[in-house]
Amino acid sequence: MAISPATPAGEALSCAGAGGVWQCDSCGRTSEGFAFPFGLCPHCSGQLRRVDAAPQASGRAAAVEGVRMAFEIELGGRAYYQRAAAETGDRELQQLFGRFALMEGEHMETLTRRYHLDVPPPSPALRREVAAIYAGVEDQPHDPANLFRIAIALEQRAAQFFGSRAGLAAAGSAEQQLYQELAAEEHEHASLLASELERWRSGQAGRFSTATPGSAAWPAATAGTPQAAAPSASANAAVLLLAAADTQHTALVCGTASVSYGELREQVARAAACWRARGLHPGDRIAIKLPDGIDWVTAFLGALWAGAVAVPVNPRVPAPEWQYILDEAGFSVILAESNDDTPTPWRERTLLVEDFRRGVQGAAAVAACAVAPSAPAFWCHSSGTSGKPKAVVHAHAFARHIEQVSSEALGIRADDRLYASSRLFFSYPQTNSLWAGLKLGACVILDPQWPTAAGVAATVAAQRPTVLFSVPSLYRNLLHEGLAPAIARAGVRLCVSAGEALPPSLRDEWRRQTGLAIANGYGASETLVLVMIDRGDAHGFAPSPGVDIQPLDEVPVGLPSRLCIRAPTLALGYLDRPQAQAENFRDGAFCPADLFARDASGGWRFAGREDSLVKIHGRWVNLVELEERLASKAPGLKEAAAVLVPDADGVDAVAFFFAAADDAAARAALQACASALPPHQRPRWWHAVETLPRGPTGKLLRRKLRELHDLMG
Repeated sequence: MAISPATPAGEALSCAGAGGVWQCDSCGRTSEGFAFPFGLCPHCSGQLRRVDAAPQASGRAAAVEGVRMAFEIELGGRAYYQRAAAETGDRELQQLFGRFALMEGEHMETLTRRYHLDVPPPSPALRREVAAIYAGVEDQPHDPANLFRIAIALEQRAAQFFGSRAGLAAAGSAEQQLYQELAAEEHEHASLLASELERWRSGQAGRFSTATPGSAAWPAATAGTPQAAAPSASANAAVLLLAAADTQHTALVCGTASVSYGELREQVARAAACWRARGLHPGDRIAIKLPDGIDWVTAFLGALWAGAVAVPVNPRVPAPEWQYILDEAGFSVILAESNDDTPTPWRERTLLVEDFRRGVQGAAAVAACAVAPSAPAFWCHSSGTSGKPKAVVHAHAFARHIEQVSSEALGIRADDRLYASSRLFFSYPQTNSLWAGLKLGACVILDPQWPTAAGVAATVAAQRPTVLFSVPSLYRNLLHEGLAPAIARAGVRLCVSAGEALPPSLRDEWRRQTGLAIANGYGASETLVLVMIDRGDAHGFAPSPGVDIQPLDEVPVGLPSRLCIRAPTLALGYLDRPQAQAENFRDGAFCPADLFARDASGGWRFAGREDSLVKIHGRWVNLVELEERLASKAPGLKEAAAVLVPDADGVDAVAFFFAAADDAAARAALQACASALPPHQRPRWWHAVETLPRGPTGKLLRRKLRELHDLMG
C-alpha cells in the first residue's frame, strides 16, 4: 500500500522549513536537518536529541513530528537495503534488496510531495550492524538469511510504532490517517519479505528478481516505449555508435593524445572484457566518476558493450549529493581517480583509473553483449535546479537516431571537429558532441579541465574545432573577457547554445563581435537531443527533424503552455520517481515543466518554467521576460535574475539579483527602467552579487537565490 498523494493531511500540513538542530549524546557533534535515519547521529550512529527551540505542543506540531519520524524510518530502511544489496554476494538478494530500497525511495517521494519537503540527506555512517541493533536482531554477517531477519524486524518495528501512534491520535484526524497508512505499508513490507525469504530458502525465483528499475529487465513500457522483439548485438548502443565511421579517421582528441575509430572500437571491446572479468553481469550499474578524456569514453562505451548500465557522475560532486546518488543507485563498480570521497561500503567497490587502464591493456577484446533495444543502457541525472537530481534512464535504442538532429538540423558532417565546453556528465555535451559526433564519424575534442572562458578559448585556439557547443553563461563570459572574436578566427563555423534560456541581447552581441550566429537549442536529459532549434530568424523555436511537438493544453496564440514532446531518443523514464514519472511522461511523450507560447507564425517562444510565471497582486508576471527587459537597459551588466519571495507580511514580491562591473551604475539603470513598469512588475529588492549561483552544468539555481535573499535581507 502506498501513501495517497492527495489527502486532507496533505492539504492541511506543510513541513517546509521544519528543520532543527540536533546533538549526539555519544560524540557530542551537532547536526542540522529535518530527519536522520532511525533518528541516529550521521557521524557515529549515537542517539540524537533536539537542542534548538522545540516546537510548541499543538496538533500541527504533533503531525510534523509524525512526518519526521516517518522520514527517519524510510531513510533508515533505504540505507539498510542499499547496504545489504552491496554487501551480499548472492545475486538474487542483491536484486531483492535493491528493489526494496527503491520502494522506500518511492514512499519518501510521496512524503516529499505531500508535505513540501526535500528528501533528507542519507547517513554515510549507517551500517548493517546499526540497523540490526535498531531492529533488535543479532547481526550475523556470514549468514545471508540474517539480512532477511533484520529487514523483517525493521518493518515489523516500524509497523508497531506507527500503529501505536495511530491509537494515540485523535479519531478521524489527518494525523491518525497518516499513521494508519504508514502502519499498513510496513505490515505489507514485512509480509513480502517473509514470502521472499521462503522463496529464497526453497530456491524458487524471487518476485522481484527480474524487474529492478534501471536493470536490463526493466520494462520499457514504463515510459510508453514499445518492447523489442528479440535481443541482438545490433541493438547494442556502443556497436551502433561506432559501426559506420572510417576506422582510420580520428575519433577522439584530448590534449596531445588521440585515437582512431578503429583503435577506439578495440579499446571499448577490451574494456567490456575488463568489466566482465570483475564479475559484472548485464544490467549491473557502473559509475563513471572521471574528468573528461579518452578513459571516460572507453569505460562508458565498454560498459554498454558488456550490457551493463553506465552512470556518468560529476567528478566534483558535493559529498551530500554523492551520498544521495550512491544510496539511490547501488553501483557494482565506481570508476574514479580516487576513493577518498566515497564512503564504505561503496569505497570497496571503487576501481582506480590507473588499474582500469592496465586492465584494458591486458584484456582480449570480446564480442558485444546482445541486448534488446529497450534494455537500459545508461542514466543521466537531471540538473536538479529545483531539488534533488532525478536519474533519467535511457535504453540502448537511443543510438539509433542520436545523430539525426545534428546531421539534418545543424549540418554536422564527418569532417567536422566538435567541441563542447560543458563536461560529459551533462547530457547536452554528451549527446550533441560525443554520441552524435561518433555516430557521424566526426572528430570529438575532449578537455579534462573545468570550463572557464580562458580555458575554452585556449582549447579552441589549440584544437581548432569547427563546431562549438556551449551554454549562455559561457558565451557571456567570453564576451565580457574579450575572448569572443578569437573563437571565429580559430575556424569555428557553427555555435550552438542550450542548457538554459539564451537572451536575445546576448545572441546579438555575439554576432556583432564574432560575425557568427548562435543556433539556440532546447532539449532535456529526458530527450537527449535538441528537440527544438531557434535560428534567430524571428520565427522562434521550430521542432527538430524526427520530433513531434504539441501543446499539452490547447490555448490561444500567445499564451503559455507546457508541451508534449515525442522523439525517438526519449528516455524510458525516471528511476524511483513514480509521481514524477506520471507527471512528466504521458502517453509516450515527455511533458517538461518549461512553458512555451506559440506565435502567429507557428513558432514557439520560451515563456519560463511553471515556477517563473508568478502572480503578484492578482496579475501574472513572467520573471524570464522581466529579467531580459531590465537587463537590456543596463550597460555593463554581466548577468541578472529575478525570483519571487514573500515580504515580512507574507506578501509576494520580486527580488532582483545582478552582477555588474559597476554596481552603482547598474543599479541606477535597472531602477530607472523598472520605474516605467506597472507597479506589480517592479522589483522590491535589488541585490548586487559577484556571480549568480549556478549548478555544475551552468544552469541558474533559483532556489539558491531565495536562500541568498533571506541572508541579504
